[in-house]
Amino acid sequence: MSEKTVSRAPSQTEKIRRMVITAMLGAITALLAFTPVGMITLPPPLPAVTLVHIPVILAVLIEGPWVGVPVGLIFGLCSFIRAWETGMVGLTLFFRNPLVSILPRMIIPLTAWVIYRLWSRLFSAKRGVMDKIGAGVAAVAGALTNTVLCLGMILLLYGADLSVLVNNLIALGGVNHAYQGNAGMWLVVAVGLPNGLAEAAVAAIVVPMIKTAVDAIRNRGTKRKRPPAVLTANANSEANQGAQLEVDAQADQPIAETQATQPNQSLSE
Repeated sequence: MSEKTVSRAPSQTEKIRRMVITAMLGAITALLAFTPVGMITLPPPLPAVTLVHIPVILAVLIEGPWVGVPVGLIFGLCSFIRAWETGMVGLTLFFRNPLVSILPRMIIPLTAWVIYRLWSRLFSAKRGVMDKIGAGVAAVAGALTNTVLCLGMILLLYGADLSVLVNNLIALGGVNHAYQGNAGMWLVVAVGLPNGLAEAAVAAIVVPMIKTAVDAIRNRGTKRKRPPAVLTANANSEANQGAQLEVDAQADQPIAETQATQPNQSLSE
């Protein structure tokens, strides 16, 4: 009975920890999605960069897919809600489809996790600089996954509607006439490359920094739970000395009894 209780306790603790971290990172994701905090405004002609994908990538690198995918789902739901709250303006209209707003965001952590695991196996990156580089590479892969899949689903599902949108923007003078009848090229050159590369660069810088800080805190907590090696060695040596003293005492007892009986025998003789 006691062995079963001990084996179940860590599993229950791990589930609770995952739930807490998922809720915490999910709340941060929602905060970044629904407030201006999640946008970094860069000087023109650079585009504004979103930070909403950062908690998703952090979740999977720190806790694995069991936490990363739910946080990615929260990211997608926030994007889906925002698309319905705002008017039918630009590309926002297409994010009302869950295949555009939700599905790609759930694949972000999976891509980042696979890249990070492959990097760890190739370079044995457990600590140090290589682990930071691996986290940066995984962050770039996750950010590019977000851009490529979202825009790819728009182009795949709404090719005709996208062409109408681009033609209207050209008529209003917001888009170069070179993209007339070539909406896919506009989506890649004018939207995908600037935003995708900027978001990937920010993720490559921010994610390794935060992950390194989190790993340091977790390692410090693990060291506090483990007894020092010196104290363990001293405890073992003291236990061995105590056992040796008991053995010596048991060995001396028959000798003392023999010596005590010898005078009585001599008197009787």
